[in-house]
Amino acid sequence: MSLDQGLQDAEASLARSTERSREIEAEIAKDPTRFRILTGDRPTGHLHIGHYFGSLQNRVRLAGMGIDTMILIADYQVITDRDGVGPIRERVYSLLTDYLAVGLDPQKVNFFTHSSIPALNQLMLPFLSVVTDAELRRNPTVKSELDDTGGRPMSGLMLTYPVHQAADILFCKANLVPVGKDQLPHLEQARVIARRFDERYGRATPEARCSPNPTPSSAPPAPCSALTARR
Repeated sequence: MSLDQGLQDAEASLARSTERSREIEAEIAKDPTRFRILTGDRPTGHLHIGHYFGSLQNRVRLAGMGIDTMILIADYQVITDRDGVGPIRERVYSLLTDYLAVGLDPQKVNFFTHSSIPALNQLMLPFLSVVTDAELRRNPTVKSELDDTGGRPMSGLMLTYPVHQAADILFCKANLVPVGKDQLPHLEQARVIARRFDERYGRATPEARCSPNPTPSSAPPAPCSALTARR
């Protein structure tokens, strides 16, 4: 694909998304209960006034309209492009405090972290089976990170960052995900993953699971010394 064609496709995608956003606003005004929104931030530092006008103000508005709102504090995504996490525990609490301060009501909003929901992160495994290395490397966020590293090896978490975002969205069954222009390819990747998963494994529901339920073992776990002896 040529550069010009790529730019044209990106502009067309943006135009479609902008038009769809207008349609969704009208649908929300009629029946906000039809929607579940997922949004959030990485706890990498303090929020500032730009965050308020860029996203927080809109989150408060949408939650106040009665939309089922899920806000993710993406603590696991802090380690995708960093050698250390810093004071991540304090930053998670700081982010949560900022959310409450701007008016996000915990009676109307569900706050959660990656580390508190193991099932979300487990979705990465089957989702990774339906994407290719080439597809992930074409993602604009991944390509930009690769360019910025100057040839330094990229972490596996950074390469699979779009898949983790797909897991975020599909785990909570969100049908409204506010993003900027640069994040549109991530939404498209999530659609592709959902479609391929259904085609390969079937639609998963509580009644029709794709894999059997885990059953507790009656045998006690083997001690570490026994595991070491089997090498």
